[in-house]
This record gives sequence, C-alpha cells and structure tokens, in this order.
Amino acid sequence: MPQFEVQPHDQPSVFVRARTDLDAVRRHLTSGAAEVALAEAEAGSGWRAVAVDGDEWGRVRPRDRMRFRRD
Repeated sequence: MPQFEVQPHDQPSVFVRARTDLDAVRRHLTSGAAEVALAEAEAGSGWRAVAVDGDEWGRVRPRDRMRFRRD
C-alpha cells in the first residue's frame, strides 16, 4: 500500500498508509464526516494543500519508501 506524508499546520508530519492522498488525509483526521479538498500538487515538491470543511488544514504528499542506494 502506498505511503503518504501528512502535515497539519499545528502538528508535526506523520506517515500514513493509504490508497490515495485524499484517503490518507481522511485516515489521519479523527473527526468523522469532514469535507476534504485537495489543491493541485506543487511542482518539484509534490505537496498538495489540504482544506477541511473550507478551512486551510495542512498539506499532503506521496512518500516513496524505495530510495536509491549506492552499493
């Protein structure tokens, strides 16, 4: 399952396993049925701004677990 980095404005970032970035934010939220909206991804960094119930909440981006290793 893919992994995403979720970073709320008032908390440190955490890694969440989910199928999509929208699902990752919903899994991180503790409250029930909140309306989550994602902005377009920033070029280069992949961060997407997240709004919950119309208010800015934080950001999310895909996190690759496989990194290039120099042997």
